[in-house]
Amino acid sequence: MQATQATVTVLYYDAPVGLIMHNAVLQDLPVSESGRVMIPTSFRKGKSIIAVLEGECKILNSLGERVFAQANIG
Repeated sequence: MQATQATVTVLYYDAPVGLIMHNAVLQDLPVSESGRVMIPTSFRKGKSIIAVLEGECKILNSLGERVFAQANIG
């Protein structure tokens, strides 16, 4: 039997052109009959979603963080 609700971590950039990746944990989202998590339009607005991960994930580092850290070194 398929779950009817899910918790996901969403990785995204601010649209149209974001330089730093953000993440958000969304809980109790509905899951469609085909198994896709339904992310609310209100959350999606103004974001370019790059990945949806199952469960609550902790991002240790990302490419954007490394680029900005190196830019501050020199």
